[in-house]
Amino acid sequence: MSEVFASVGDPLPDAHHRRAALASLDLAVARFAVYYVPPAGACWWNEGSRWLGRDAITGRQLNAPHVPGLSRALADLTVDARRYGLHGTLKAPMRLAPGVKPDDLYTIARQVAARHTPFDLPLTIDVVDTDNGKRPGFVALRPKTNVAGVPGVISAAGAAAAKQIDALAFDCVEAFDGLRALPTEAELARRLAQPLTTRQRELLARWGYPYVFDEFRFHVTLTDRVGAADATAMTDWWRPRVQALGPMRVDGLALFVQPTPEVPFVIAERFTFGQNPTASAADQAGGAA
Repeated sequence: MSEVFASVGDPLPDAHHRRAALASLDLAVARFAVYYVPPAGACWWNEGSRWLGRDAITGRQLNAPHVPGLSRALADLTVDARRYGLHGTLKAPMRLAPGVKPDDLYTIARQVAARHTPFDLPLTIDVVDTDNGKRPGFVALRPKTNVAGVPGVISAAGAAAAKQIDALAFDCVEAFDGLRALPTEAELARRLAQPLTTRQRELLARWGYPYVFDEFRFHVTLTDRVGAADATAMTDWWRPRVQALGPMRVDGLALFVQPTPEVPFVIAERFTFGQNPTASAADQAGGAA
């Protein structure tokens, strides 16, 4: 495994050296994902990374904020979320199929990014329940489609942005699917042990992930599964900040890599929308610094 991605907390190299380092990964165990992330240095990126206690671009550990009313320290309630880094899933983590190389991911990522244009996504803070109440939910940012202060009234701008993020995710699911290795029996068993619906099981069998297309609900994960009291404390902390930060700018997609199961995901490169899909990495504006 490349040592470039191995040291948790150490600064990561620039995008050019990260791409070169991917060639030395053990592709039998490395996982890749396509996520939405705010641009490096953007207020949303800084606030979200500080909350999780880790910057997935620089690799640095950060001091998480104090949140009144929690049953435990915030860091104890974001263990899994911190491992993945601040993100919204577009194509869920996957291993590469035999014969597929990381360069193939870069090619598809550029092609997908070239097909989309930037937009602003209004957000709200919410508790996400993916299991119909069978397990505690987790706190996440979700698209805001209603008019502020007017329940039940749909915002045209918010609804349009929600459709755009859905279209981006659907494009990623299909475009990258030919590069995906089939899940192992253990991976399938782990998924099937969850309380999935019949439709979600069908999607899992076809796409390797149960929450795609009609089952997809875009969200930016902020916590692990937490109890009701902790969820309330967290949403109370986030609500004024969501309002102050405003819409999240969606202007690109990011390729994440997890070299081995015991280390966290980091950004290999970020691809801005509207770029020439044949451009070199050096020509790609917005790549991971």
